Amino acid sequence: MRLALALVATVIAAFTTGCVIWLRKHIVPPDCQDPGTLALVHQSLTGHFKLPASVTLDQIQTLAGGYVAFRFVCEAHIAGIDPNDLPPHTTVPGSVHYISRLTPDHQRHEVSVSVQPLMIWERVQ
Repeated sequence: MRLALALVATVIAAFTTGCVIWLRKHIVPPDCQDPGTLALVHQSLTGHFKLPASVTLDQIQTLAGGYVAFRFVCEAHIAGIDPNDLPPHTTVPGSVHYISRLTPDHQRHEVSVSVQPLMIWERVQ
C-alpha cells in the first residue's frame, strides 16, 4: 500500500512539474526586469511619450504576477530626465506603470505603458 501511494505521489509531482515547466516556457511572459520588457518600455517612453533617450528606470517593482503568471503588472520611477530638456509646459514624468503580457496567440511579447506625473509641491499664497 505504501509503495502504491509513493508511486501515485511521484507521478503527481512529476506531472505538476511538467505542467509548470510547460507554462513557464509557452504561456508566462517576460517579467518586469527582463531586458526585453525594459527595452519595450524604453521604446514606448521615447517614441510614444516623446521623452529624451537618456530616460532610465529605477526602483522597478512587480505589483502583480508570479512564477506562473499570465501577465506582470510593474511600476518604476523614471530617472535620467532633466526637466529643462522637456518642451515648455510639459508635465515632468515621475513614475511609469507597465503591463507585460503575451499576445493571445502567445507569439509576441507586448507591453502597455502609462506615465504618471511627478508631483511637485509648491507653496501657494
